[in-house]
Amino acid sequence: MKQFFKALVIFGIPILIITLVFEVYLRTMNTDYKQKLEGFIENYKNIEVLILGNSHAYNGIDPRQFDLVTYNMAASNQSLYFDKRITLKHFDELSSLKYVLISSDYHSFYFSSQGIRDTWLYYDYNIKYKEKTEFWSNISYFWFGYTPRIAVSVVKDKVLSIKYSTDGDDEVINGWIPNSSTDLNAFTETSLKKKAKWFNTEVQNSNERKSIITDLDNFINELKERGIIPVLYTLPMYNQIYQYLDSSYTKQNKEDISFLIKKHNIQYIDLSKDTLSLNKFFFKDMDHLNSKGAELVSKKINNSILEIKEE
Repeated sequence: MKQFFKALVIFGIPILIITLVFEVYLRTMNTDYKQKLEGFIENYKNIEVLILGNSHAYNGIDPRQFDLVTYNMAASNQSLYFDKRITLKHFDELSSLKYVLISSDYHSFYFSSQGIRDTWLYYDYNIKYKEKTEFWSNISYFWFGYTPRIAVSVVKDKVLSIKYSTDGDDEVINGWIPNSSTDLNAFTETSLKKKAKWFNTEVQNSNERKSIITDLDNFINELKERGIIPVLYTLPMYNQIYQYLDSSYTKQNKEDISFLIKKHNIQYIDLSKDTLSLNKFFFKDMDHLNSKGAELVSKKINNSILEIKEE
């Protein structure tokens, strides 16, 4: 028995050391969420336009192209559920806020949980997903919050980014991180079909549409009651992907957006099939703009905001 416990200790000590090292790193690392939040708080009193949304907006809206002070609080896979609660959590500090831009993409009305990212956002923003418990995630970031596989990947990516980053793409600019690349492999027919299948599966397997629209409806009401102007918007994806999306959901999205803009008398900026969607070199991949595409799209959104301002 003594030999067994001795072997157990010998085996367990390296695991304990690895766990402790990762725990310290994961709890103190400067995540994208932390950087965005720090910038958000620093600019509380100046922000006039707030950008919300998932990775499409995170990559695709450059705050520098706006006449008004703009901050991008969109994030990868961020749902409307979290868009709303991030805004409400900080409402009282945003004394200059005039416009809130709310992303309405093909799948926006069909998901509220961000999967494992719910926990990551909880760590840095202190916002829980519904009644989800984060007990075990608080116990260990390494084993339950990020999981060992992702934790190792995070460290690896961080090391590689330090070693190979030379173009300044990692700089955070009012919540936005520019990306100047274009992955040409993302525009093959196989890649487009695979991505469209992912989107279609996301919406077809969802039963959340009505509850998400109700939640968004209430959010728009809260914004208007505070004198903030909500604006719905849709960014472009590469044109060829649309033919593989389920047209019944595209139609339903149009009806839902039409319902919201008519009910609340608000604007909708639809850039889903803007002319730049025909040019792959404005995109990082089939559904995310790169910095060149973001510049053009952001200027168009800015012009639309200025038109609303003049009304």
